Amino acid sequence: MNRNTALVAVAMFLGTAAACSKGVDVDKVPVGTDVQVTRADGVLVEGKLAARDAKVVSVESGARTREVPRRDIADVRVVDREKPVELPPAARFREITLPEDTKLALELDSSVSSETSGVEDPVSAEVSEAVIVDGLVVIPAGSTVRGVVSGVTSAGKVKGRASLALNFDTINIAGESHPIAARFQRTAAATKATDAKKIGIPAAGGAIIGGILGGKKGAAIGAGVGGGAGAAYVLTTPGKPIELPKGTTLSLSLGRSIDVRIPIVKPS
Repeated sequence: MNRNTALVAVAMFLGTAAACSKGVDVDKVPVGTDVQVTRADGVLVEGKLAARDAKVVSVESGARTREVPRRDIADVRVVDREKPVELPPAARFREITLPEDTKLALELDSSVSSETSGVEDPVSAEVSEAVIVDGLVVIPAGSTVRGVVSGVTSAGKVKGRASLALNFDTINIAGESHPIAARFQRTAAATKATDAKKIGIPAAGGAIIGGILGGKKGAAIGAGVGGGAGAAYVLTTPGKPIELPKGTTLSLSLGRSIDVRIPIVKPS
């Protein structure tokens, strides 16, 4: 079939389908036709018919091709772009796919600290800025995100640097939970430069300083030989802790793609 013949076939099919008030037989719809496929759970899948086989109907929807098992199909309709698009009666939701790199702006509901928090301690936050796609609010502000402290190191002496890691694994959107993998990790800034100044050893003593800062076996000896009171001060001064008080804002990525159902509001 040449291109002109194919276009005529599609046009004839569209004319016939447009006159039908009920769904059509998907096996008679030419590939490349704009369609609405409604699943049995009320989710509407819109786009171009990409392919079909005995088990699955594929619809190209935006940048993604959605596969709908035939057993889950409640209705198939052809869309005529020259006429107002009507929603199938069975359609109750649109499904939006958010990719794994979708940014989340979060606000912590409680404080977290490298000095007081422990691994597996629960952590919760709220979405502070809604995620909007094509004018639709997919993740409303106020949606709850939950997770745990996945790693923590308290501020140590000289070589010790505080660290804190959070792993958010669930987001609740309009009463429906979705698994995510949003991670936060922070390590306190190094204090070696300021520690060296406190010790007060000249450049020639760099090896001794290195031993102290690196935590090697000769550190105590080096401190006694050249550091004096300055070295003792450094050895007993903790590094800076990591404090994330309640209300701290974090910018994270979802970490995995999720499908979110948006209720369809039909005109009354």
